[in-house]
Amino acid sequence: MTQDPQRTSTLPSGSDIRLPWHLRLPAPLEREFVDYFRSNVARITPWATITLVSILALSVILELTVEPDLVTATWRPRLFCIMLAVATAVVAHRPDLRRWLHPMIILLAFAVAITGMWMGLSIDHPQAFLLFLQTPLAILVLGVLLRVPFLASALSTSAILALQALCTLAPNTLPLSQALTLLLFSLATGTMSLFGQYIYERLLRSHFLSEHVLYQHRAELHSANRVLESQATGDGLTGCLNRRGMESRLNDALHGRSRHAIDNVTVVLFDIDFFKQYNDTYGHLAGDECLKSVAGIPRGMAQGEADFVARYGGEEFLVVLANTSLKDALVFAERMRTRIEQLGLPHAGSRISQVVTISVGVASSLPGEKDVLALIKRADEALYQAKGAGRNCVAFMDELQRVQTL
Repeated sequence: MTQDPQRTSTLPSGSDIRLPWHLRLPAPLEREFVDYFRSNVARITPWATITLVSILALSVILELTVEPDLVTATWRPRLFCIMLAVATAVVAHRPDLRRWLHPMIILLAFAVAITGMWMGLSIDHPQAFLLFLQTPLAILVLGVLLRVPFLASALSTSAILALQALCTLAPNTLPLSQALTLLLFSLATGTMSLFGQYIYERLLRSHFLSEHVLYQHRAELHSANRVLESQATGDGLTGCLNRRGMESRLNDALHGRSRHAIDNVTVVLFDIDFFKQYNDTYGHLAGDECLKSVAGIPRGMAQGEADFVARYGGEEFLVVLANTSLKDALVFAERMRTRIEQLGLPHAGSRISQVVTISVGVASSLPGEKDVLALIKRADEALYQAKGAGRNCVAFMDELQRVQTL
């Protein structure tokens, strides 16, 4: 029976991570979540601020319509709350100040609640008790309009409800029936607000964990892809690019797809003189060590950001020098030839020297040239000339497409 691939997957998705009832995550994740939560709140803050300011402004308009005398006592506290709401929106808009967003929301909620209680107690009017309805509005600020983390919201809501109980149940303030009605209404609002806040934050934390796990999967996949790409385009023995990687990089350079601005490309093609005889004399393990030693010289010399070294064949290597003139490339090739000879690797099977040497062919790209094979062919022709001239030397294709020996 075929198994469901989703059931056999061992990769967590984030949705299968169980959150504790108190919603707290390990410290590093909790810090990241607070920033994530704050960013979500910052996006809705302008609209929430407009809503709150509209409610406060409509309250003033309603009082002005019903009882104009009330406005003289209520407009200043309402203006103070509006100013705090605008300041909260400014803090949300400024990334450098955003760490103060949650304290500002809590301060705003307390300001709305306390100004409502003060107006309810200080204004002598039959309907003044309605001003205590700013308490549930403050609770909604904490848990619905502008959210703060659940624990801070629960503590702030409890403090606001305690303040209202002290104000409304104190002797000689409100009739007991009104006080209990207001308190029960605020308590119901707080309970529903906290319940909604708890569910919202639990879902938000689950979403955060899912994104966090997905980010880790992406990072692992990117790392694995880089390893695979390196294995597919790199030569495991010498650390150079292999032929496939060389063709890809050289094509990108000639077609302007490289990350670097490249005006021209010069190819330095070389192989080790009498390498078959080296293997026959010293064995293939020694031959591998010889290849690694020889490859290390051009790899250490190629300093340009777009330069690279590739293993073109068995003992044949190709160096690509970007934005390098033919003259400078010839200097590079001669220094490379000299340094490899100075390695002093014994080569008893060589017919020209007692140490390992190389023959080098150099060719530069023509203006507007896009053909990788044509460029390499010219370098190969120069390499053939170097071998014909006795090996252990440098030959090049000049501007007139004539092969010369250095």
